[in-house]
Amino acid sequence: MRETIVVNNSGSMFDHPWLAYGFRPFFLLSALYAPVALIPWVGALLQQFTLPMALPPVAWHGHEMLFGFASAALVGFVLTALPSWADVPHLAGRKLAALVLLWLAGRVLFWLSAFVPTSVIALVNLAFPVILIVWAVPALLSASGRRHLSIGFTLTGYILVQALFYLVWLWPDALTGVSQIDLLNTAVNVLLILIALTASRIVRVVAMAARKEVGLSGPARLTPAREHLAVAVLVLFVIADFLAPGHGVTGWIALAAAAAQADRLSEWPWGKAMGRLYLLLLTLAYTWMVVGLAMVGIAALTDSLPSYTGRHTLSAGAMGTAILAVFCIAGLRHTGRSLILPRVIWAALISLFATAALRTLVPLLWPQNYLLAGVGLPFLFWAATYLLYLLGYVRFLMTARADGLPG
Repeated sequence: MRETIVVNNSGSMFDHPWLAYGFRPFFLLSALYAPVALIPWVGALLQQFTLPMALPPVAWHGHEMLFGFASAALVGFVLTALPSWADVPHLAGRKLAALVLLWLAGRVLFWLSAFVPTSVIALVNLAFPVILIVWAVPALLSASGRRHLSIGFTLTGYILVQALFYLVWLWPDALTGVSQIDLLNTAVNVLLILIALTASRIVRVVAMAARKEVGLSGPARLTPAREHLAVAVLVLFVIADFLAPGHGVTGWIALAAAAAQADRLSEWPWGKAMGRLYLLLLTLAYTWMVVGLAMVGIAALTDSLPSYTGRHTLSAGAMGTAILAVFCIAGLRHTGRSLILPRVIWAALISLFATAALRTLVPLLWPQNYLLAGVGLPFLFWAATYLLYLLGYVRFLMTARADGLPG
């Protein structure tokens, strides 16, 4: 199919297709930053180099993955989804460029954290998601947007966790018994809620497309009550894991959350439809969530697994795969293209699966090879994942819609 390229003759850089919609710059920058954010942490662990930073490498790494890489992906998604769901104007041009520059400023300041006051770093980095919420509130309160208020509440929770991270950084004793690592785990958990909430909307669309492609009629039958139960138990787990990580009660709730997600997953269209890569991506992301929650629960209830078991399954596996899925699906639908993913995404999916599997299994089964097989190789696979995504999608993100429509 021949693509239609719309040429803008105004000459302004703000009229470039790259700034026509929120997903375009933020998906691109998030994918570019995915491997970059790991470099200082991997370098320190492998004892190759150590950059000056105001935080321990693991906390620095966690912040940049969650409030740098994932935050850009999240903002790009929200800036794109809300105008579609709530029928409100989208950000573009100068306003979108200003938001991009704010995100970039946050990254530069964090890389210079050893030389910049922590308060300045916190204010700039918090301003980025706060502006998103301020923009989103009118849309969420509109007649068509109120049914998406749960996403607004979850975004607010995500921002609150980020604010608490800076609070503990500035005043280590501000939250008794709560460390920055605890808050980073909570941030991952909050993102799991967002994945569960948005899956309710995305799966219905892609499942119907997948069923149609394999010759099945009618939409997939997804039970709202099962979806609501899955989200509710997941919210309960997030609260319990924040208040009492590793406690036996939290372990049982984690297992209940895993069971509820598995129950929900059982309704998704299996069989031939699962051969469609866009549906497979979402399904694997949710499957990683089920496995990760189950491992967190088992670790809390028994002495057979370390306390950190399941955390990388949830972050690299569930969160990483969900982000890649959204990048791929939105990157086609919102650029006027059919849901035919570039073949290179198969390689990206395999690479990402290897990342999550190594980060999950090596510390448990081959701890003596942790640095090589549990850090070095996953880093290479993770970098390959998002570089392969860029190889397949950068031209879609940088050029006008294939159907000639604006956006």
